[in-house]
Amino acid sequence: MALLALLGDTGAYPVLVAPLLIAGYGAGVVMTLGADSIMSAADPDRSGEAAAIQETSFELGAGLGVAVLGTVLTVTYRVGFPDTPELVASVRDTAEESFSSAEAAAASLDPSAAGQVLDAARAAYDQGFTTVALCTAAVLALTASLAATLLRPRPAKV
Repeated sequence: MALLALLGDTGAYPVLVAPLLIAGYGAGVVMTLGADSIMSAADPDRSGEAAAIQETSFELGAGLGVAVLGTVLTVTYRVGFPDTPELVASVRDTAEESFSSAEAAAASLDPSAAGQVLDAARAAYDQGFTTVALCTAAVLALTASLAATLLRPRPAKV
């Protein structure tokens, strides 16, 4: 995620392939190991309950992640939308709502103004993407350090 934040340009798809593959591989490994840990720690007669807890925690985490990171992206996009003083205020307000709103607003403008709106929207979206990637990297680093500290095997008592 830190590498994605460093790249920042969401339009450079070939450059994003490697970090996305690494992130996907890492997520797959972690989810597999987490599910295996939960299931192996449960009594066989309670494996259904353990599986339900594991699946619920995955769904809750995914839903919260999308909601929180989507909000961070939206706020960063709106706050980071560059000044475009030559645009009518109503067009600027529409373009600041979301990238798709900026595309819709640009469709009704002359090519020069449409280019300005789309360039501003791309810059704001890239800034939001970078912010989300940095926030995610920080949370992952914190989670990894907590796991390494709190899940460390304790010395056996003699």
